[in-house]
Amino acid sequence: MEEHGKLLDVLGNETRRRILLLLTRRPYFVSELSKELGVGQKAILEHLKILESAGLIESRVEKIPRGRPRKYYQIKRGIRLEVLLTPYSFGTEMYEPKAPRQTREYEEMKQLIKSPGPVEEKLRELSDFLSEIEQRIEEHMRMKSELEEVRMLTETYIKNLMRRIAKESEEQFDELMREFEGVLPREIIEELKRVKKELI
Repeated sequence: MEEHGKLLDVLGNETRRRILLLLTRRPYFVSELSKELGVGQKAILEHLKILESAGLIESRVEKIPRGRPRKYYQIKRGIRLEVLLTPYSFGTEMYEPKAPRQTREYEEMKQLIKSPGPVEEKLRELSDFLSEIEQRIEEHMRMKSELEEVRMLTETYIKNLMRRIAKESEEQFDELMREFEGVLPREIIEELKRVKKELI
């Protein structure tokens, strides 16, 4: 959560978001970014330093035929940061792409890439495969969204139930906390501990 919080702070700045958007197109050097964004080079360097220390971008020096070498900046890693905000909880989850497992889909992709044949046919096959993968991702995202809704409703009910018990019987509340501390998610346990402090 601490790393996620830092990333939210880093991404909360509009100039840094605009820099990242440009870097998704190609590597840039400082004066190019400054010109594109209409921001001074000193400020751009400061933003780049923050993005680099957050591990989102990296730099490389490239020699050019005439003049001093140029330092180019590019995206270092792909991440997906999700923010969950409800009336009862706030949290973030981060996903980083890793080397793909040797799944059936991965093997199918490799076969399509290696297959001989006319370029048009190969591109058609790869396009069809990509469309199928995208449809499956969308389906999984819908399922994830539906399950998130169910999870949130369940968590909310547990918290409300425990709040009611805490008001009625501190002893029963403590007993249930001991019993379910290793079962319930840590975020719910922390929330319930705060509830108890407020009620005492």
